[in-house]
Amino acid sequence: MIETKAILIGEKPRAVSIGSIKIPDLGPHDVLISSRVVGICRSDVELRDGHLEHILNIDYPIVPGHEWSGQVVEVGKGVSRFSAGDRVVGECLITPLDWFGCNVHGAGSELFTAPEQVLHKLPDAVDDVMGALVEPFTIAFRAIREAGRCDSGDVVAIIGGGMVGQCAAAICRANGAVTVMIEPKELRRDAAKELGADFTIDPTQIINLEEWFLENTGLSGPSLVVEASGAPAALALALDVATFETRVVMIGITSVTPIAAPLNVIQAKNLVITGVTGSPKVWPAALRFLARAGIDLRGLVTATFDFDDAAEAFLAVEDPVQLKVHLIPGGAS
Repeated sequence: MIETKAILIGEKPRAVSIGSIKIPDLGPHDVLISSRVVGICRSDVELRDGHLEHILNIDYPIVPGHEWSGQVVEVGKGVSRFSAGDRVVGECLITPLDWFGCNVHGAGSELFTAPEQVLHKLPDAVDDVMGALVEPFTIAFRAIREAGRCDSGDVVAIIGGGMVGQCAAAICRANGAVTVMIEPKELRRDAAKELGADFTIDPTQIINLEEWFLENTGLSGPSLVVEASGAPAALALALDVATFETRVVMIGITSVTPIAAPLNVIQAKNLVITGVTGSPKVWPAALRFLARAGIDLRGLVTATFDFDDAAEAFLAVEDPVQLKVHLIPGGAS
């Protein structure tokens, strides 16, 4: 059994602290990993604040960290796909009721274990910082695939310039689609431009989106809408901006109910609407896509903290000027 330094949520009520955990001896299909980079997302803040307890059985204190990259230290006797020194990333969903970094100890400790089944090797072209961005990237990647994909014949509107929305913009641009980011915050619109978005729109400044699309794209609306905000107004906007036979995929998470939206247009516009949660079965393809397309998401990381400053890092996530906050263990480079 190994003792290792760890970020702990819930050791004190609704708080983030630094302590230690004991790692049991490896099972036959377990992998011991040294943490390199860990991302914090909104769901980690929800975990801290106790808002995941209605869907998961959480035994506090828990180690967060479901967006991460690491390096293999040791493998269990039955592990065949990995060996010491491999750089790896991992999926969040272990089973429907066991989520890595949510109710199963995650990557927010200097050493941690993960089952072989959720791990993937990082391509050489994807460094550790990019590796910790793979998890949100796969969510956007799967959403676009589930919606029928896109190519240079498409006009795609992404609503919401958070991390997943930015990844969606990068994917659509790499596929050759005309890419339009709809986002009220200038900082996030600028980030989308850096990733290659053809157009950005402040929805509070455009009165008639149909006229805007006709003038700028030659179409009355997008052929694909990616709703990546979850804000009630954004969910309604996804239906409003859609034109006839637009595909709409919804990946933004909201806890607000009810939401006022023009549901009558689903029939009137002959819309195809898809809801997507998580990113099962797409990680190998998403990693190949990242490596081959040369997408660089590292500019989206707006702050990096040492593990010792995890509580401060969690507060930074709630700052509107931050897009993605990363944590690194002491001594990692």
